[in-house]
Amino acid sequence: MPKARDRMPDQEPPKQSAEGAGGAAGTAAAPSARPPSEGEGAASVAAGAARPDRFDPSGAALVGAGGAGAAMTAPPSGEGAGAGDAGATTWLGDKRVSSLWSINQTRNSWVGIAGVGWLKLSNASDSAIVAMTMLASHARQMQTRFDYRQEADGMIHETYVW
Repeated sequence: MPKARDRMPDQEPPKQSAEGAGGAAGTAAAPSARPPSEGEGAASVAAGAARPDRFDPSGAALVGAGGAGAAMTAPPSGEGAGAGDAGATTWLGDKRVSSLWSINQTRNSWVGIAGVGWLKLSNASDSAIVAMTMLASHARQMQTRFDYRQEADGMIHETYVW
């Protein structure tokens, strides 16, 4: 019995016309669709880098240290105050990561902190943003303590996960 590779094919290959063999442009072998223009598609953003939508706490259950649901609110006036002030560096401790957001753009990853809201991870280097995204992902999955340093630019520049 002949092997499968030794058998003759059941069908003949399609015939090529004289133009389709590499001759004229615009033959049937040419693509029929055009790529999206600059203003189309999900990856194009009019004002630069994309950011996550405003967080709606009614649609998500956030787990805090005690296991109870917590709502997203404005930053507390105590330890979180001054994070947006010029030249201010603020350490925030014992927080919980409630959500993560990223998009197919270079160095654009955000972390949702329970009780604080969305904060962008520092975009100083590729390796730093990947490492901090992985740490935030672990903190979210395990609901462990998440300590972070927020600079005057409003981004997280350093994290500790316990």
